[in-house]
Amino acid sequence: MNILENFLTAAERYQASDVHLSTGLHLCMRIDGKVKTITGEGSLLTKEDMSAIMNATLQEGQKERCLRMFKEDGSCDYSYETEIGGKPIRYRVQSYMSMGRMTMAMRRIRYEIPSFEELNLPPIYEAVMKNPEQKGIIIVGGETGSGKSSTLAAMIGYLSKLPDKHIVTIEDPVEFVFRDTNALIHQREMGLDFPTYSEALRAVLREDPNVIMVGEMRDADTVHAAIKAAETGHLVLTSLHTATAAWTFSRILNFFKEAEHDAVRLNLSYNMIAIMNQMLVPSEQKGVGLIPATEVFINTPSVSQYLREKEKETALADVIKEGHEDMHSFNMSLARLIGEGHIGINEARSYSHNSQELEMLLKVTNTSPI
Repeated sequence: MNILENFLTAAERYQASDVHLSTGLHLCMRIDGKVKTITGEGSLLTKEDMSAIMNATLQEGQKERCLRMFKEDGSCDYSYETEIGGKPIRYRVQSYMSMGRMTMAMRRIRYEIPSFEELNLPPIYEAVMKNPEQKGIIIVGGETGSGKSSTLAAMIGYLSKLPDKHIVTIEDPVEFVFRDTNALIHQREMGLDFPTYSEALRAVLREDPNVIMVGEMRDADTVHAAIKAAETGHLVLTSLHTATAAWTFSRILNFFKEAEHDAVRLNLSYNMIAIMNQMLVPSEQKGVGLIPATEVFINTPSVSQYLREKEKETALADVIKEGHEDMHSFNMSLARLIGEGHIGINEARSYSHNSQELEMLLKVTNTSPI
């Protein structure tokens, strides 16, 4: 058994979500949301160990591109698939330099496509997907490690049960792999199937999709492509690294010059379906592990003006707090998790973006507000 297999076997035993490998340091794993150092024979990594691990995790089709990117940019992303004890496992890998030393972060990707229930997401997530014929954009927001990829996979998994849909994903790298579906699904990975995100986005509308999943909104080109796809009759699912739903909308605008903001606001007011942000918090209930706190904005006709009009943009967070159409804020979600016994009040405060508002909400009601 080689060193990589030893590490991944241990990661499976501990049910680690992430494996961190660094030249000159011991193996580290993220277990139940916390980084733990694993000591013992062979856990201290040399430069030669790291080079061998990187080569072992790269497929032939990935190797040339990733090694070039690693040399030129100091980092590269790719997917890695193997078997441990006869069980297939998959990781999203980033290799990067840190203080001149090779380092790797490996995120475990579940082989099984999760459902909304398995992810402990509130019913509004499934409700938003109920109409398979809808056209527009759904954005899943959250900071790194908030479960965005799993939520997007659950959305695609939900739609994949439909036999008359063609789903195309554009990813860097491909994470969840969809097998045995009723829908026709083509997953495209940067470096293996296309050279750049912009190239894939230009081509996707010629591939006859019903649903397009773009792994991440990266720039103005990605936003423009998503809007164009929605306007031409497609459902677009994507993600963005932002903390709250209101910040997600602001981040999109920040991709553009100020002179373009009014046009972008107008396009999004017509084409946005929902912004669904989330964070993962450790549950105190046995066997649950991490559980999502969520914030959801639904773009109904009565609130689309808050996207369209600059003067009302700052009130977007207040609209969410009103709770219409099952919209809810992070504080409302944290209060629900307190009521369900998943987290305590002190822990909820530490995750809240506005702890004073959370305390006021808890004083008003001792029951779940959503």
